[in-house]
Amino acid sequence: MKRNCLSLFILCLFVGLSSQAFSQDSLKYKYNNLHISRYGSAFLKGNQKLGFKELSREFSISDLGLDLYAKAKKQKTTGTILRFISMASGIAAVGVGANNGNRNLAFGFLGGQMVFLLGSMRYQALSTQSLDRALIQRNKDLMFPQQ
Repeated sequence: MKRNCLSLFILCLFVGLSSQAFSQDSLKYKYNNLHISRYGSAFLKGNQKLGFKELSREFSISDLGLDLYAKAKKQKTTGTILRFISMASGIAAVGVGANNGNRNLAFGFLGGQMVFLLGSMRYQALSTQSLDRALIQRNKDLMFPQQ
């Protein structure tokens, strides 16, 4: 009788440990192959390098992550538009200053250029923050799915 109980105990212990090892192996696989991390301006998913636009299809497992990604995309677009307006304002300042000699208008364009450039930098920073939050949420939903 003791021998049967001991055998049953060892069997239960083995099954419990093997299921725990399977769970850890599964998490390790997900982390190594499906987890997305930032690598400079690109992103890594396993051994695959992804760009910003390619990330959109990676958020199918996370609704909140997808919302944050969409917010980051809007902020990045706004920052890019402001950066181009800033460049156009700088070109206009040089053009007005060189052609007409109207210094006040040229300085106005240069001031506008600085304002648009600062706005662009702010929106780029907000985009980066939103994208980082989106990636954290996506990775969390990948590793620990809600059921």
